[in-house]
Amino acid sequence: MTNRALEPLGRWRWLLMALAIQTACASVASTHDFLDMSLEELVDYRLMSMSRKEQRVADMAAAAYVISAEEIRRSGAQSIPEALRLVPGLNVAQISGDRWAVSSRGFNERLSNKLLVQVDGRSVYSPIFSGVLWETQDAIMGDIERIEVIRGTGAALWGTNAMNGVINIVTRSAQASQGSALSVASTTGGGAFASLTHGGTLAQGGHFKIFGKSSRTGGSPERDTGFVGSDAARQNRFGIKLEPQLDSGQLSFKAEAYQSRSNDVWGFPSLPAFSDKPFPKFAQPSYFRDALLSQASEGLALQGRYSWQGSQGLDNALQFSMDHEKTSHTGLWGTGTVPGSVVGQAPRLQTAGGEKIEIDLDFQQRRQGQLHDIIWGFNLRHITDDLFLPATPYVLTEGKSQRMNYSAFVHDEINVVPERFKLILGSKFEKDGLTGHNIQPNVRALYTPSANEAFWGALSHSARSLRRFESFAQVDVLARDAHDFNPAIPPNLLTAVTQISPLANARPVAEKAWSLEAGWRKQFSNFLSVDTAVFVTDYSQLRGARLSGNLADVMPPMGPLMQCIGNPQNLPGSCYFTVNGYNSNQDKARSHGGEWSLEWHPQPWWTVQSSYSYLRVKGQRSGDVLGDLLVSVFENAAPRHQVSLVNNFSLRSDLNLNVRLRHNSQTSHLEQISGELTRLPPYSGLDMRLAWKAGRQTELSLMGRNLLKDRHTEFISSFPVSRAYDVQRSLTLQLVSRF
Repeated sequence: MTNRALEPLGRWRWLLMALAIQTACASVASTHDFLDMSLEELVDYRLMSMSRKEQRVADMAAAAYVISAEEIRRSGAQSIPEALRLVPGLNVAQISGDRWAVSSRGFNERLSNKLLVQVDGRSVYSPIFSGVLWETQDAIMGDIERIEVIRGTGAALWGTNAMNGVINIVTRSAQASQGSALSVASTTGGGAFASLTHGGTLAQGGHFKIFGKSSRTGGSPERDTGFVGSDAARQNRFGIKLEPQLDSGQLSFKAEAYQSRSNDVWGFPSLPAFSDKPFPKFAQPSYFRDALLSQASEGLALQGRYSWQGSQGLDNALQFSMDHEKTSHTGLWGTGTVPGSVVGQAPRLQTAGGEKIEIDLDFQQRRQGQLHDIIWGFNLRHITDDLFLPATPYVLTEGKSQRMNYSAFVHDEINVVPERFKLILGSKFEKDGLTGHNIQPNVRALYTPSANEAFWGALSHSARSLRRFESFAQVDVLARDAHDFNPAIPPNLLTAVTQISPLANARPVAEKAWSLEAGWRKQFSNFLSVDTAVFVTDYSQLRGARLSGNLADVMPPMGPLMQCIGNPQNLPGSCYFTVNGYNSNQDKARSHGGEWSLEWHPQPWWTVQSSYSYLRVKGQRSGDVLGDLLVSVFENAAPRHQVSLVNNFSLRSDLNLNVRLRHNSQTSHLEQISGELTRLPPYSGLDMRLAWKAGRQTELSLMGRNLLKDRHTEFISSFPVSRAYDVQRSLTLQLVSRF
């Protein structure tokens, strides 16, 4: 990424900083108690807006969970994915120091594409990579008010990509952030961060806060060698939030900018001439190459929200946001293949990535009556993106694109029997700029025989819109000895490269799913509660790939290849032919499972939270070698069994101990070198945090993570294929102070 390309973003950052300093100088600071809320108060505080209105979890006809600020603090989570481990049934795996794979109900990968993630209602889904880059969401954990999670589809309200779940990270308001909060931490292995939040009052009335964070993570040990890897990262974040006082309604503005730098090692299929290991005589050649890439990410988000009460008691909300994101990966790109040629070419220094500007306008209105509680609204979203890819292994047919998405929704909560039975009907109607029209209805029912018990069920239809990279890119996916395809060709003489290309005149088709869910929750007393959910989901039109014809039909004319092989000027192993494949939307799958959680207070000073989840994903085999391989990847990417046990002990008024034990069953991931699935064995993790209140506004804590083993592997990224790293045992010392 060139300095010239970053100039506009740099100007915005300096403007934001100047505005924050000016605002801070015109304010008066106040103090805030943040360590005095009891667990009972926090349970009562658990309200959520996942139904586009504030609502108790107990009143929702969905598998809902809210992580409170107190739970985040007591867990010692240093990142959003780490906090999401607290959610029963959510699939969370650490890839390396700052890279994570997070999904709901299967299909886990680094860039999970069936999970909608929002920060204060603003989507952070990246159309560049068709997923969420968790390493760029380095939030100040102490500034998070709650994290709202829906397991299962939320498409009827939130639309495309909310196929398997919705996560909304809600940060503290400026009014609730008065005073200053400083947090510093150091972790063994080279990790550290420092964050500062300051809030005060505006001279014209209202409140403001400014916040900033700088962090770094050290390199993770490589699974195969144990050596420290090249995945260390640094990130800086700065922002401001304004809440001016109005005579009617509530108004807020938020601006946030970040910059991150890191390295990673991606694996590419390669011709033997350019592979990592030059093959010696009589040895099997390598068809794989590791490339060290430097990742640079920049982002700027502007957001404004105005809510007011209109005539006849109508509640209205209008939200505007602009999201500018730019990410690049620079290194030696290339598999050695040359389009239209049978002679290889050495990889060269190139940059891959993209830039996007997303402008979003969202309006909703709520009308409450005795029988009906109706919410309706519309959304306009304009997306401009510019994807730049190297010649190989990726080729994109169209670099720049502009498109407009239109959507509307309606949601009606009908009190069929007051305080006993509710019927909930709704649908999202969308016109997506890539996949066309999508209608995503749902029907839900909630039965509450008493104030402490609820049964619910839901039938929902959802869609996921493919991004341009998934639909219009040509990708080299595998390199193999041509002898494997045609035994008549002598071994170690010719390479066969499998290449996936878009079909001519093909239009992207949205993935579809029908989901049936049911649940039961009960509050037995003030000391014991249970929450359960079961589900089955049928997926169709899933993105995949197919070979173009039978393997026996993929061989090109042998004349040019034999001439290439016989030319002494060519590097050994630089001759190849292409096994053609194509992008498809033909895969189908079914998932089923359930989640169970229990919260128990055996003593006033002791809280127990336990959970168990079961998940089974089964894809439909087509008989195509490549297609069935990709089906096997998503079938096994998430653990079938997950168990969690959290114990929180208030040892004294100033001393707290939190102990988390978790267990995940085995998973499997695509191994680029062999082209087969690599099994990762089950693992158990133990995290402990001891916190001491040194004063009313100061807390000192010691956190130990993954204490059972020196290191273990949790996840291997299959796309992009990256080097396998281990998560290691670590200790973190943290100081939090308000003043």
